Amino acid sequence: MHRVRLAEVFPPDGPPIVAERFELRSDTSAHSHDFIELAVVIGGAATHVTAAGERDLDRGSVTMLRPGDWHGYRHCHKLIVYNVYVGPEVFRRDLAWVRTDPHLGRLLHTAGRSGHPLRLDPATLRVVETGLAETAGRPHPATHPGPAYAVRAGILLCLLGGSAATLSTDPAGERTDRGHPAVVAAAQLLENDVQRAWNLDDLASAVNVSPAYLARLFTAQLGIPPMTFLGRLRAERAAALLIETDLPVAAIGRLVGWHDPNYASRRFRHFFALSPAAYRTRFRPGG
Repeated sequence: MHRVRLAEVFPPDGPPIVAERFELRSDTSAHSHDFIELAVVIGGAATHVTAAGERDLDRGSVTMLRPGDWHGYRHCHKLIVYNVYVGPEVFRRDLAWVRTDPHLGRLLHTAGRSGHPLRLDPATLRVVETGLAETAGRPHPATHPGPAYAVRAGILLCLLGGSAATLSTDPAGERTDRGHPAVVAAAQLLENDVQRAWNLDDLASAVNVSPAYLARLFTAQLGIPPMTFLGRLRAERAAALLIETDLPVAAIGRLVGWHDPNYASRRFRHFFALSPAAYRTRFRPGG
């Protein structure tokens, strides 16, 4: 069940959305990965363990993990779960518009750390379960082209939409139903150049809004402030390099924009509750 690397999940040149069905009757050890994973519980029960704490799962529960997040299952009782694997580039390319929706944008960037357990209502769960049952384990659309990828993307959107309904209204108090283009532009700038020594003033200037306004818009739309978003991106990139390369920890920190090793370790631990060295030891395949 442990899928760690993108190459283990997505065939070369294949559209990066894949689903698998699992039945678990015993604990699974904590593991990490370098892609987005959503898990939909359709039967049984278990305790989900992450850096953010533990949560009891039952039918209708949804978990979402971003690249670098680690998790495991305890006390599994006939747990039946669909794992949906999504390459991060899906939300920078094919479904880039998702981040312009404040509900979906916040889901993508705060799920698993917001304190709001995700669930699907019974009607949405039936739709998602039917769709996943039809697509999980089928030949990948990279080798069987046609509408298969569109179907998988549709199921993913249904899953995201149903899960987003779980989240409360914007914690910053700025209720909005439309995204602002400055937020999307700012997020893209950060994603494209994580090494740069960004600050809020420079970022706001680059997208032609005031720093205070950008911070307010960004938090309302994506659930976190711009510099926290950047820190998360750096931590995700660092986690992938820790798993996939033999580079020294200090070198990895420099590659993602953290030039002080002590600061890099503190920031990485903030997001994943482990030091970079401990993360590599625990989650690198064969480590």
